Parts: sequence; structure tokens; C-alpha cells
Amino acid sequence: MKKNKVFMKKYKLIIFLTIILILGFGNEPPEQVLIKFLKAFYSNNHKKAYKYISEKDKKVISRKNFETQNNLDDPFRQEMAKMINSLSTYEVNETKTDVDRAIIDITITAPDMPKVLADIFGPFYGPKSMENPHETMRYLLQQYLKKGNVPMAESKGKFALVKEGGHWKIFLNLKNHL
Repeated sequence: MKKNKVFMKKYKLIIFLTIILILGFGNEPPEQVLIKFLKAFYSNNHKKAYKYISEKDKKVISRKNFETQNNLDDPFRQEMAKMINSLSTYEVNETKTDVDRAIIDITITAPDMPKVLADIFGPFYGPKSMENPHETMRYLLQQYLKKGNVPMAESKGKFALVKEGGHWKIFLNLKNHL
């Protein structure tokens, strides 16, 4: 009986260590970090997006300034950003990694808003004499996007990530861009 208890304890320890090794101590792969960052950023959740950027970038821009510079102030635009983001997809084309750096080539597929607006408003693109143009546009966009078969556009990009404290972070290189 005693041998059986010792065996079970060793067995549980081996399983626990195997799970930790497989999951990488809770670390997310760089692709997952990038997609979470993009989803947060494009849905206007810049407070969350800021958590994913590197310490070097955080030394260049504070969270408050990051949020202010990227925020969509208008509630209508915020709602539209969330709606568009909910229809967007992210496809990783290639990841090149070494010990503490990663370069990810990604394709973002999102609603092609110029085509969507042209379909909704036709030659009258941009309502001129509506009593409440934002409310009218919100309703028309919601109906259009809900019906499906939305024209989509692809954009490609490469993102750099760095490993900090065992976790992947987005490296925007703000020191050289601001």
C-alpha cells in the first residue's frame, strides 16, 4: 500500500511537470500575443493593447499617451471599430524566431469599408440632409454587416516581437518612429 502511494505521488509529479513543459509555464506563443494585440488595438481597447507592447516602447510612450493618440473619441466610430474587428480574421503566414526575437508575417482580412459604404450609400456616399446621420449610418451599417457576404480586403504586415521576462511583447520601435 505504501509503495502504491509513493508511485502515485511520483506519477502526479511527472504529469504536472509534463503539463508545465508543454504549456511553456503559461507563456503564449508570439503569434497568439500578436493576434491579441491586434484585436485589442483594432477594437479600440488601447489600454489592453498597451499591455502587449515592449518595455522599450513603454519608455517612449506612456499608457495614457498611447491611449490618447490611438483612441477613437467618437462613440459611433468606437462602435464601428468593434463591429469591424468582430468580422476581421488574422492569418499568420510565417514566423521566424530565435531565442528572444520573432518576426511574424501576418495577413489581416477585414471588411472593405470603402466598398461597404459605397454599397450602402451608392452615389450619395456620405449622407447630406439626414436628421441624425450617425444614427442612420449606424443602423444601415449594422444591417449590412449582419446580412453577411460583406466585401473583404486583405492587408499584410510584418511585426517584430521580443521576449521580456519569458513573455513575448510587441516591439513597435517607437523610439525611431515618434
